[in-house]
This record gives sequence, C-alpha cells and structure tokens, in this order.
Amino acid sequence: MFEKNKNDKKPIIQTSGYNGSEPTRTCPHCGKDKPLSDFGYRKMNKDTDEVRNQSWCKKCR
Repeated sequence: MFEKNKNDKKPIIQTSGYNGSEPTRTCPHCGKDKPLSDFGYRKMNKDTDEVRNQSWCKKCR
C-alpha cells in the first residue's frame, strides 16, 4: 500500500518567486531575494529521507 509522507530523497523546494531562469526565495538573514542555487539542502529527519532546501543562503550560513 502507500507510505504516508514518503519523499524518495527528492528535495521539497520552497520558493517565493521566479527571476526568468530559476525559482527564487528570500533569505531571512540578509533579506535579499536570491536564486534557489544560492541555497543548500538539508536532511530534515534522521529517520526519514525527507530533504528540504536551507532557509539561509550559502553566503549567510
């Protein structure tokens, strides 16, 4: 049957906009709207394979 909340190691991408070439999001630390490639990924739970993008950009981290 179906597993609830199964992610298959695909990142959950949270975005706030689009700059014409890729999705963007706002870094809560510096407040700048940056392309998603400026954010890393993190594993949310050691028991699951859920992966999400980092909230802070790479420069602020």
